[in-house]
Amino acid sequence: MSTARPHVELLEKNKPRQARAKRTYDGILNAAAELLVEVGVERISTNLIAERAGITVPALYRYFPNKYSVLNALGASLMDRQNEVFQLWLDDTDESTTVESVLDDLYRVLKETYDVTLNQVGGAQIMQCLRAVGPLQEVRLESHRIVSAEVAAAISALLNRPMDMVLGLQVRLAIDIGYSAIEMALEDESLSPENILRQCALMLRLYLQEILVDSVTPKP
Repeated sequence: MSTARPHVELLEKNKPRQARAKRTYDGILNAAAELLVEVGVERISTNLIAERAGITVPALYRYFPNKYSVLNALGASLMDRQNEVFQLWLDDTDESTTVESVLDDLYRVLKETYDVTLNQVGGAQIMQCLRAVGPLQEVRLESHRIVSAEVAAAISALLNRPMDMVLGLQVRLAIDIGYSAIEMALEDESLSPENILRQCALMLRLYLQEILVDSVTPKP
């Protein structure tokens, strides 16, 4: 018996170019984000999204073939904003950057990524969709791959260490642990987001410190 997932069309049909079309497109995404919070991914539908956005279903279909395509675009938009935090962090690195300064910045990067997600309507629910809904999982995975590759390349340059599969995996583990902590901070109201992110930063520091410091410490 085949276990392959059925194909679901996720790409938008049209990218808006004119201001009016852009407003309609953004309205669809905003409506979907609000409905994710209110009714959840199982109950959300193109009919509900169109109604909330104040357009007809055929008008929605000009841009998106189904609800998963809407959610895919919503998830990609959030991932892009999260990735911008990492990109700005990487842009700050130069020849004066030290291993210690990288480790000292871990909490700030986690907190800023958390804030970006918190400020997005339905941010926590979007992240849940990207993790739990089969057709959408590749958006999250590809985003993590991109961030991990860029961070690993920066560390490789910082340490004058060849880029290899080991370093790539080490960074990918750190990235995914960070995202998991951010999800926990968003989802579990019984826990302090501040404490979660600081503990995660400490844990990542201990892990990465061994990797990074060992890489630059001369061997006897």
